[in-house]
Amino acid sequence: MNTNKQTNKNEIRKNIIELFEIEKLPEEKREEAITRIGNIIFQSVLIKSLPALNEKDLAEYEKMMDNHVDADILLDFFFEKVPNFLQIVVEESENFRKESAEVLEQTN
Repeated sequence: MNTNKQTNKNEIRKNIIELFEIEKLPEEKREEAITRIGNIIFQSVLIKSLPALNEKDLAEYEKMMDNHVDADILLDFFFEKVPNFLQIVVEESENFRKESAEVLEQTN
């Protein structure tokens, strides 16, 4: 795997852990929380990223989805094809954190 891609993936993981204070969870719950939050954020990231793809890349994405490729392969694809993909992930992570905090405040 490309070292830069791995670094970017580690940055995404670190960002999720810090934004949502996952380190405060019991160790056995951390991985599940990271996965669940990551999946939610990725949906928002897709909405922002898909319009950046040209027709050929969009067809390649659709083929990958049909073949149920591994999440790491999908992330590699977006890092390669979407300019500023990491920035989109950071922005959408922060947006989700803010929205979550607002909802929690309203329930208190």
